[in-house]
Amino acid sequence: MHSNLVMGSDTADLIFYLPTPPKLPENWQATHADAISQLIDLNGNHWRKIVTIMAKICCLDISVNHTTAWKTVREQLFFDAKHAVSTGAHRPSVPRLTCQIQIVTANIAPVTLSSGQWHIVCGKETQQRLGLNTHLGKAIDNNHKITRQQTCLLTPYLDYRQYSNALIELTKQTLSRVGSLTRAC
Repeated sequence: MHSNLVMGSDTADLIFYLPTPPKLPENWQATHADAISQLIDLNGNHWRKIVTIMAKICCLDISVNHTTAWKTVREQLFFDAKHAVSTGAHRPSVPRLTCQIQIVTANIAPVTLSSGQWHIVCGKETQQRLGLNTHLGKAIDNNHKITRQQTCLLTPYLDYRQYSNALIELTKQTLSRVGSLTRAC
């Protein structure tokens, strides 16, 4: 564990690493049906943007109603389909990857990230705190905004000024090319 706050499934397909924790309501639980709306209500537009970008990356629906699909994924962002199967809960209605957020509040250098999951390290501050060499790896875009190091993507912070819809699609294509999307629920 590289952080003091973890939200989401321990068996997630994707782990997003961020530098700053959100405010959380008392007794908040990521698995509650209204967890994301509570998070957005308390933290405002900044965290709405973060969870929206995450949902767009996690959403596997490519239908005409794609906007509706990622919004559904956003509301179920921390839903763990693997846990739901064992407990008999309903599966999400939109095909998606599961995700986890880890907040990295202090330097933990150097760190080794497991190869069994994808790691999306968001922003230079988080990359530095994890002691990752940002000069290694291969850029996946022409402007070198996202670099791939095995199963780790070093990305801009999750804000539309830095992480555009074009970069979101490029991220999804990268994940898809290496077969990670076949593990989704």
